Amino acid sequence: MKQMIPKKDILKIVTISFYSLAAIEIIGEFLYSDFIISLSKPLLLPLILFIYWYNSEKPSKVYIVALLLNWSANVLFLSVVSDVIFVATILFMLSRFFIFLTIFEKLRNLNFVPILIGSIPFLFLFTYLINLIYEEVFGYALIINLLQSLFISFIGGFALGNFIMKNDEASKYLLAAALFFALNIFALGVKYYYLDLGFLKPVAMIFFIAGHFIFLRFMIISEREKIIV
Repeated sequence: MKQMIPKKDILKIVTISFYSLAAIEIIGEFLYSDFIISLSKPLLLPLILFIYWYNSEKPSKVYIVALLLNWSANVLFLSVVSDVIFVATILFMLSRFFIFLTIFEKLRNLNFVPILIGSIPFLFLFTYLINLIYEEVFGYALIINLLQSLFISFIGGFALGNFIMKNDEASKYLLAAALFFALNIFALGVKYYYLDLGFLKPVAMIFFIAGHFIFLRFMIISEREKIIV
């Protein structure tokens, strides 16, 4: 009977695969290679989901929905059809909402005051973004950008508020993830509605990948510590 591969070795292989695909995806973004992007990008979040599922004793259904929504958005964003991209944008926004619900699930008893204080820097950042792009954004695009900004600001508020109150390992990961999620949205907003600089999309992808992997670390650590503030 063949010996089963140890769990730690499976996780190591999958984690190395994630890093490798992330590097390939970022290179593809810098090279503007649709072929490389279409091969690597759809695999990133499934690997995140696998690592989470394999590590978690009781996986969060809300977090899994967030990952599936984001994965669906990433696949649809590969299209050039405007209606498909519109659906992808909606799914991406919903994925951020479910990320917020995931955090709320963990930190639902966090006091309102640190959340409010923590939200202020993120609200300033996105107020500045909306001020930059409002002349170029119309109709549903403006509404989606406003909702995205609010969701990320709430995520940032919980993250910074939790960091202020606890300052433990999980809170540091959550704050770092929130910052990367915010920078991802900010970079994409500038890229598509204000200043079309070539490096902004790969940089946004770096923020996207870092945010998701760090948030994964938060989920794993918080479940081990069973964090309920």
